[in-house]
Amino acid sequence: MNWHVDHERVFPWRSTTDPYHIFVAEFLLQQTNAELVLPAYCKFLSFFPDVDALADGALETVQSIIRPLGLTYRAERLKNCAQAIMAVNGGRIPDAKDKLLALPGVGPYIADAVLCYAFHQPAVPIDTNVIRVMSRFFGIRSQRTRPRTDRILAQNIAAVYPRPTSRRENLAVLDFAALICTARAPRCESCPVASMCHFLRVVKL
Repeated sequence: MNWHVDHERVFPWRSTTDPYHIFVAEFLLQQTNAELVLPAYCKFLSFFPDVDALADGALETVQSIIRPLGLTYRAERLKNCAQAIMAVNGGRIPDAKDKLLALPGVGPYIADAVLCYAFHQPAVPIDTNVIRVMSRFFGIRSQRTRPRTDRILAQNIAAVYPRPTSRRENLAVLDFAALICTARAPRCESCPVASMCHFLRVVKL
C-alpha cells in the first residue's frame, strides 16, 4: 500500500463510481492491456453514454469500437447485457452478485469488480494478474489447468486481503501486477516486498 501511493496508475474508470461506466470498463479490460482499452473506452461512452443507449444501439457500432481490442464476442455480450438490464432491472446496473452473474458473459471477476468499484462493497476481484501475484508471494497453488476457475484458490487468495477490503487494496495489487510482478521478467529488484516473497526464496534455493 505504501508503494502504491507513488505508483498508482490513472485511468478514467478509476475516477468514477458510475456503475455503467465501470461495468463497460471491466468488460473491455478482460484479457486486454489497460492502455489499449483507454481510447476504446472513451469512444464507447461517447456513442453509448448509458444502458439505454447501448440496448438500443447498433451491434455493428459496438463491434467496430471493440474490434481493435480483439475478443470481439464481447460486443454482443455487452449489448445483450444492456438489454437484459433494461428488461429486468429498469436500466440500473445490479448491485447484487447473483444478479450480475446472471448477465451474459459476466463472471465472478467482473461481478466483484463492479461491486467493489461502483458500489463500495468489500469484494475481491480475482483475475490472472491477482492470481499471479498471490501465487508467487504466498506460494499458493492450484491443481487445475485453469487456475481462474479454481474456487478454492480464489477463497485462499481472498482470505489474505484485509477485512473489509476496499478498492484501494484491490487497485494496489492490480498496479503491482502490471508494473512490478509482471507475467514475464518480473522486476524483483524493484519489488518492495521481495524479502518476504515465496517465489524468490524458492529461486534462491
